Formats: sequence, structure tokens, C-alpha cells
Amino acid sequence: MLRLFVFVFFSMLSTWGWTQSLVVSTHPIYLIAKAVTQGIEEPVLLLRDQTGHDVQLTPAHRKAIQDASLVLWLGKAHEAPLEKLLSQNRKAIALLNSGILTTLPQRNLRGGALANTVDSHVWLDPNNAVRIAFFIATLRSQQYPDNKIKYLNNAKSFAQQMLQASQQYESSNKAKPYWSYHDAYQYLERALNLKFAGALTDDPHIAPTIAQIKYLKDSRPKVEMCLLAETSASSSQYQKLNPVIFQSVDESMRGEDNFVTAWKKLAAKTDKCVLSAQN
Repeated sequence: MLRLFVFVFFSMLSTWGWTQSLVVSTHPIYLIAKAVTQGIEEPVLLLRDQTGHDVQLTPAHRKAIQDASLVLWLGKAHEAPLEKLLSQNRKAIALLNSGILTTLPQRNLRGGALANTVDSHVWLDPNNAVRIAFFIATLRSQQYPDNKIKYLNNAKSFAQQMLQASQQYESSNKAKPYWSYHDAYQYLERALNLKFAGALTDDPHIAPTIAQIKYLKDSRPKVEMCLLAETSASSSQYQKLNPVIFQSVDESMRGEDNFVTAWKKLAAKTDKCVLSAQN
């Protein structure tokens, strides 16, 4: 399936010229691309200091896309503002539409799956991160076959590091419950043996409702709870759920320079929080 996709993609590009640049929309995918292209090229991060949900495009953004030989973005579910610009661009690939990833549906605040939705934080699943790495290596190898061995070796090295990082958390123990300020960490749950017990809000910019806080208090497991949240989370809201251990996390990996290192930091913070809550 991957070979067929790559063949069709490059058949579409056959009449297009390109420069060397690989443009990647958001920071986590950029970090994976950076690992795959190490020693060969430097990918371009399109949305520097911006999230995929709130995009302000400038002439420089449009110029980068125009000059790229390949543009990788997550897709409409994560970067809706880019859809008009990239959905009909034959040099652009939406990873969520590529068929290479394991995806999960979004959940409501109480953990129920929402039909016809996709949780777009796919990079947090170690297996997805590895698939993205090999996908990038395959695409760039087709464009620049002289560097095929380098791209594939870099992807293999990334895969080894990523899987080694995730395997240290494998356990047969009972899944550890946690809360999140908003539900962004679903793809970590399998690797870290976590069980989602609810979120305060489905939008980190909107305060939790009194009804949701009451639900979490009434249904909480009989342990101190770990709450994963951005630093911007309102303490006046989550302190109503005491006893709670607040753990600041950032699924966007902002400011990080290495994907595996960033994933390990996020995993270690999360694991420490949920284990502390159980003791």
C-alpha cells in the first residue's frame, strides 16, 4: 500500500519541477523529519511558534510552500486553516490521509468515543512516529535516490531509539488512571499503561463547567489523581478537584530539538505523576 501511494504521488509530480526544500507544518513532525534528513538536508518548519489550530499565514509561508519539493502536514483535523492552501497542492501530503497511521477517535469529557472524528495527536504513539519516519525516508528517497541509503539508515536509527524509549514502560500491572485538562494524550496511554478518567474541558481556552467538575469529583478513582495540563491551565478550577497532582506537559514539544528526547521527557513526567498519585 505504501509503495502504491508513493508511486501515485510521484506520478502526479512528474510534470512539476522542484527545489531541494522539505517543508513540514508543525513542530513534532518537523522533529521527526529532522532526524530522518540528518546529514543530508535541513527541513523547513512552516508554523514556527504557531499551533495548527490557530494559523496566521504570511507571504513567507506561501513562498516556502511554493518553493518546496514536498510539503508534509497533518491534515484538516489538526490544521484546518491550511486546508485551502494545501488540499489541492500536488506537492503536499496530509499524514492523516496517507493510510500509514493508527488513528483513534476523539473522546468526550467522560471518555466516550465520538463518531466520525479523529484525535490528531498521532505523533505521541511511538509506532506512529516510526511510521512517519519511514514514510518521509521513502518519499525523499524517491525524489533524491542518491541519498536513499542515508535516509533509510536515519529512519532505522530513529526507529530503534524510539522503540527502545517506549519499551521501558511496558508493564502487565493494572492501568493507571489520570485526568487531563483537555484530552490530548490518548496516544500515550498504551505505551505508558494509562487509563483516561476524564477531562475538565474539550478546549484548553474554555473554562470547565461546574457540571463537569462535579462529575469528575463524583466518579474519581479512590486515589489521589494526576492531572496533565498546560501551564496555562487555571489553578482555581483544577484545585477544586483536590487531592490532585498537577503536572505541566506540552504535547506539541515546543522548544525541543530532538523528537525522541522530547517524547522521553513527556513520558517520564507523565509516568512520575501517575505513579506519585498512587502512592
